[in-house]
Amino acid sequence: MQQQSPLPLALSSDQLAHYQQEFKLSYHINYLEVCRQRISLQGLDVLEVGGAMPASLVIDHLGCNSWTGVEAPGYDEELGVANQFHRNAGDRDQQQLHQGRYRHIYRNIEDIENDHFGQYDLIFSIACFEHIARLPFALEVMHRCLKPGGKLFTMHSPIWSAFDGHHLPIGIPERFDCDDPARQQLFAPWGHLLQTRKQTYGDFLKRFDRDFAEQIIYYTYNSSHINRYFSEDYLTAFRASSFAVVEHQITFTCSPIPSVQQALEQRHPGYAQFSNNGILAMLQRTANNEFSHIAPGNMSFNTQPVAENLAIF
Repeated sequence: MQQQSPLPLALSSDQLAHYQQEFKLSYHINYLEVCRQRISLQGLDVLEVGGAMPASLVIDHLGCNSWTGVEAPGYDEELGVANQFHRNAGDRDQQQLHQGRYRHIYRNIEDIENDHFGQYDLIFSIACFEHIARLPFALEVMHRCLKPGGKLFTMHSPIWSAFDGHHLPIGIPERFDCDDPARQQLFAPWGHLLQTRKQTYGDFLKRFDRDFAEQIIYYTYNSSHINRYFSEDYLTAFRASSFAVVEHQITFTCSPIPSVQQALEQRHPGYAQFSNNGILAMLQRTANNEFSHIAPGNMSFNTQPVAENLAIF
């Protein structure tokens, strides 16, 4: 009897190394495994929101019937060759082989064409929801894309209320001496939430120069790169949507010390959940189209099963 591979997605060590090296996949594979533990992917029509897993992985190895990846054009422009769409160039032969069953689409999910409605068994989305500005509207569009009974799986982080929720896409420029202790860390944990824009700008002017300080202000407080949803905002959006909330968990917890927690709650009234770095959720379009939402008391904050499955192999 052949022994099941202990690696994610039942990959061999050579296969895992291939996807890590050729396609630069890391957490992507682990998140897909977390999804697969909840819903079998065999024979499913899948819509991936915010990325594109390689055809050889999802069609050939996992046996999906079809896989459609949709990516926001603005995000692609920002990432360039680092975007997964471009990294999948090494999979071109398999994409051609599965033409009609495997597709890439450059479009905001909110703007996807009507012919996608009612076409998918599963929506798979990782490291994406924190970037969707019109999240409630996007959820309704995703709901329409699913067949009755279809599910949406999302894992996304870091979110705005996390210790590193600023989600800065830039690092310290080479023109600065990074050995200087004042320049080794851009934000202190939760610093983007504890400081005003004025305080942040003044802080960076002291440590860097005006050009870099302006960039930090833009990406932290103005850029459309992130939506700045707090942890509670996501659950509110999920409950208010047309989906039934099957599962909701916080992930990758890092709790502030009591004095920081108190300061965060004072600065942001109505919010108290600052410990989680991300969220795992499974939503479902109910077969009879009735809206049954998870009760507030049933929201799960058990993160251990998620964390165990996300080790980087």
